[in-house]
Amino acid sequence: MIADIAKTDKIVVEKSTVPVRAAESIAKILSANRKPGVSYQILSNPEFLAEGTAVNDLLNADRVLIGGDETPEGQRAIEELSGIYEHWIPRKNILTTNTWSSELSKLAANAMLAQRISSINSLSAVCEATGADVSEVARAVGFDSRIGSKFLQASIGIH
Repeated sequence: MIADIAKTDKIVVEKSTVPVRAAESIAKILSANRKPGVSYQILSNPEFLAEGTAVNDLLNADRVLIGGDETPEGQRAIEELSGIYEHWIPRKNILTTNTWSSELSKLAANAMLAQRISSINSLSAVCEATGADVSEVARAVGFDSRIGSKFLQASIGIH
């Protein structure tokens, strides 16, 4: 649909959690259907938003990740998108990478969060067997600056 209506060069931003190299597939589809004189830059800009706090997470983001081609055109596209975010995100919190690193970073972050949830749920079973309180264990572990307290609440989730 983008290729059907594009009359000038476009920046296309993928926001979803996607397999690595999804941007390459998007670029191939757009190139196969593009009009003469129209070019595309595909940026990877995965969201790091939590359910229930998405708007706050966007407005007060730990970081924004933007990946693009390592060409002059790709770098210009990255700078254009960065400029939009700079209206509310400090520049030091905008990380730029190549496209593939951006896509893989989102998948890696999701996997690490899932591991944390799985770990605290496993510890919950140990707590039940030993008489320990999983909330107290999670609080104590969460005070370790190397670990932190986020995603250390035992729940029905991933096991």
